[in-house]
Amino acid sequence: MVGITGRTPSCGHRSFAGSLESLVHTDRYEADVVFDSPSSSIGTTAYPEYPIRILEDGDCWVCFEGRIYDRDADSLERELLEVAAHVLAADGDEFLTEWLLETDGEFLLVAVDKDSGRLGLLNDPLARLPTYYFHDGATFLFSRELRYLINEAPIEGFDPMGVAQCLLFGYSLGDRTLVDGANRLRPGTKLTVDPNRGAVTETALHRFDFEDHSYADRSRSRNAAELVDRFERACRQRSGCGSHDVISLSGGLDSRAVLAGFVTEGLPTTAATMSSDEFVSPSDVNIARKLATKLDVEWRRYEVGPPNGSDLNRIIKTKNGQIGLLTSFILEFFRQLREEYDVGLTYVTGDGGDKVLPDLTPARPIADESDLVEYIIEENFFLSLEQVARITGLSAGAIRRSVRDRLEMYPETDPAAAYVHFLVYERGVNFLFEGEDRNRFFFWSTTPFYSIDFFRYAMNCPPSQKAQYNLYRSFLTELEPSAAALPHPDYGVPVASTRHQAVAFVDDLLSRYPQLFETVRPIVKSINGLETDSRLRPDTVDCIRTQVDQCEAIDDVLSTDELHAFLDANADHDRVSVYRLFALTSFIDDIHSSQSVLESRRDAVFG
Repeated sequence: MVGITGRTPSCGHRSFAGSLESLVHTDRYEADVVFDSPSSSIGTTAYPEYPIRILEDGDCWVCFEGRIYDRDADSLERELLEVAAHVLAADGDEFLTEWLLETDGEFLLVAVDKDSGRLGLLNDPLARLPTYYFHDGATFLFSRELRYLINEAPIEGFDPMGVAQCLLFGYSLGDRTLVDGANRLRPGTKLTVDPNRGAVTETALHRFDFEDHSYADRSRSRNAAELVDRFERACRQRSGCGSHDVISLSGGLDSRAVLAGFVTEGLPTTAATMSSDEFVSPSDVNIARKLATKLDVEWRRYEVGPPNGSDLNRIIKTKNGQIGLLTSFILEFFRQLREEYDVGLTYVTGDGGDKVLPDLTPARPIADESDLVEYIIEENFFLSLEQVARITGLSAGAIRRSVRDRLEMYPETDPAAAYVHFLVYERGVNFLFEGEDRNRFFFWSTTPFYSIDFFRYAMNCPPSQKAQYNLYRSFLTELEPSAAALPHPDYGVPVASTRHQAVAFVDDLLSRYPQLFETVRPIVKSINGLETDSRLRPDTVDCIRTQVDQCEAIDDVLSTDELHAFLDANADHDRVSVYRLFALTSFIDDIHSSQSVLESRRDAVFG
């Protein structure tokens, strides 16, 4: 979307400046070569308000993307230069680990040693800014955009297992991407490149272990109070970084907690709610309006329609098949916000609240690793394992083994804790963070739930306290009682009420019996007015068929016969699954087709 791109050595089949042009997505973007030497070239592509800064001293040069929220501006420059020196040093890992775990921010730091040409990368402990790299022993390339590696690296094709995992879960696992040879930089990682030897060293500075819970001996009320203190501080530190703070407010618990955090701290803000007959429940909008009124915050509602061809195309070109296309309707919401305020605003969301405060452990006992693999697939699939195997030509056993191989890399030995790790490091880092990064195409996007201090404390609270929203209910009531007095959008009853506790208990019970849950859930949603139009538009299926028939490259990656069979039975699949497939076929089509052909084809379908 935006950010830093680089390569070493600086020679190539075309100029580095020219290679950045494919990453200039709008007329507000600027492409700049900010460092150029015989050993490496580094550039940025961003709009002027995007947070990128260049620093240097006599020893090293630094490009820093992102924001650090708990440091004052005067001391931050000196601190980043010190951090860069440790990134480039051979023995700075202990310092860096400690620094990462006490620094609240979302960032990527790139440093170059002026004498040796040594290149170093460092990201935050959760990899909040997705970054990719390629290395073949001769050339090293990295970028915040996968598209750069596809265009510039000697990549021969797609990674079959990465594609299969993406169809199965909506995202590939670990450092895999959809492209063979392109790797994802894992969280809390230092990566260095020695230009003389061409050696690349990747060091995992920190990986969270979710097996032991340091605060299990503390009461739920004390843990809730500690979390409120950290959450309010995270909201306060994120306030005022841009020209205006706009909170994305729905009726859910996560965004209402963010609004409450800003209000209790007396921070100026505006609440913005997206409304759509097709994608947003009316009750969600109604709860958001009541929240804003109760907390005396300016509230604005923005109507959006279904996704159009140009928005689908933009998601494909900027996120490269790594997020589904169904949410592309949100781009109209972003355009309205940018027009209402300006591109310098900070967009504050409740992202991450669904990861840090609820109980993420499995709903049933997990016997061993094999049982965990099956549970992960059952609970997280977009397309069924059998469908994915048929479409990709890989065996179901091979796909299962790829999941097991990933689990063996986790630090946890308890299967329940390993499942939490999967949800945070795979679904969170590799999928949800990609969605947040889409927001930064328009303006800076952040959330207090991933403040490192809040995250570490919350993940050390025991699952027994988080079960059935108990810790969340205590946290929200302690933070702002009036926010907890309004209904939970999924249950239709006030969060702080005993009825909520009872409904949450039933919900937890039903989750242990999936067949009964699927029978009861539509009835509950209908009673509470939570249903939205989930029908699949026929034009969508027609567009995918056109891609499959006209793009020969799709047949090189996926079975066109199985794709047609899947589309013939589209009524049996939910809309999200079809759009997940649509993202992948569109990405393959885009890589092998001219932009003009693709845009005219999608515009003809979506108008």
